[in-house]
Amino acid sequence: MTLPSYKHYKDSGVHNLGVLPSHWQVSRLGYEAWVRARLGWKGLKAEEYVADGFAFLSTPNIKRRYIDFSNVNYIAENRYEESPEIKLSKGDVLLAKDGSTLGTVNVIRNLPRPTTVNSSIAVITPKENLDGEFLCYFFQSNYVQETIQFFKGGMGVPHLFQSDLNKFYVLLPPISEQASITAFLDRETGKIDALIAEQEKLLTLLAEKRQATISHAVTRGLNPNAPMKDSGVTWLGEVPADWTVCAVKRMTTVITDGAHISPETDGGIYDFVSTKDVSDSGIDFESSLKTSASSYEYLVRNGCKPKLGDVLFSKDGTIGRTVVVEEEREFVVASSLIIMRPDATLLDGLFLHYLCQSFVVRQQVDGFVKGAGLPRLSIQNLTKVLGVFPSLPEQHGIAQFLEVADNKWSALKTNAERAIALLKERRSAMIAAAVTGKIDVRQVA
Repeated sequence: MTLPSYKHYKDSGVHNLGVLPSHWQVSRLGYEAWVRARLGWKGLKAEEYVADGFAFLSTPNIKRRYIDFSNVNYIAENRYEESPEIKLSKGDVLLAKDGSTLGTVNVIRNLPRPTTVNSSIAVITPKENLDGEFLCYFFQSNYVQETIQFFKGGMGVPHLFQSDLNKFYVLLPPISEQASITAFLDRETGKIDALIAEQEKLLTLLAEKRQATISHAVTRGLNPNAPMKDSGVTWLGEVPADWTVCAVKRMTTVITDGAHISPETDGGIYDFVSTKDVSDSGIDFESSLKTSASSYEYLVRNGCKPKLGDVLFSKDGTIGRTVVVEEEREFVVASSLIIMRPDATLLDGLFLHYLCQSFVVRQQVDGFVKGAGLPRLSIQNLTKVLGVFPSLPEQHGIAQFLEVADNKWSALKTNAERAIALLKERRSAMIAAAVTGKIDVRQVA
């Protein structure tokens, strides 16, 4: 869609904002809205939440296109009445002012029940010259998001102070024009969001298809006519008659984890790989920490250096991610990774990689995971995990079949992710152009 610009512009007088339509005004947020936030809730704890009461929004509730009132916590009336200044009304703009979601914004379009917010959200109530929905879109523009990054404070957790928010510049088209811009953006971003949702659904379906195909191949094989036998494991059911069901450790020569020390990074030259460096695409050596020669030599002596063909299994945080070591390289691994070395006479490394991605291993691992904050899998529990193993030649065939399928899934996934990124860029550019007056949408709103 090609849209016209306005006929007359003037200098906004604001750094990084450029020109704006000559009949628009520039003001400060503190002049045009009431900005406030709750500093705390006098020790409010999760055990005080009630089954039904006054909605208590947190940042996850405002992340989507529309505010999620269905998955909220509820507080009692006495807590709700403690802070009457942050009781929400239609048209209020909600802005995440703390943490990794800093800058996330939404607007109250409808209010199904009396609602308030937790201390991580600022409430902005526009005055008569400013429409809440227009302000919400304005806060999504690159200009405001860059301003937020400039003003944010906090050594550990990023934070936006109310005093800084009040200083933010806002643009003021006539109120009727704000409504036109909002109507245009509602319609156009709605179309884009629908396309994004389709691509996200495709990604979900691809992941499900991949999981199902891998699980079937490593438990039933590729021959649909193969004779079957009872595996002896209730949840596994039947497996091909000539396959072996046993602990994964019986098919390996080494199962050990990496370094339980912090590596020396001064003058680091050797890769020190951890869970964050392992993905479906392989090992990201570019982003891994680098350790010194003396630290590297110590870790090698303690068995932390993988060999070609080993499988790395993540046991902390994101549990169960695996990758095959496919190149000779001087590197060591952190304690968040387990090194699994297949017995070359019994087990194909790529087959083991796919077996670890199947429901057979995944559901066993899930049952062993401990820890609520940082989930962990002990190496002792991984040695208890059962697998299903055909002959070595059949393992090679299954692994090659899945590798070909994986390349196709990866290509489709990459295309979908690229489409999502481009759609988000288009959405962002459209919002920025409309709310800063670079395009005139009045005739198409």
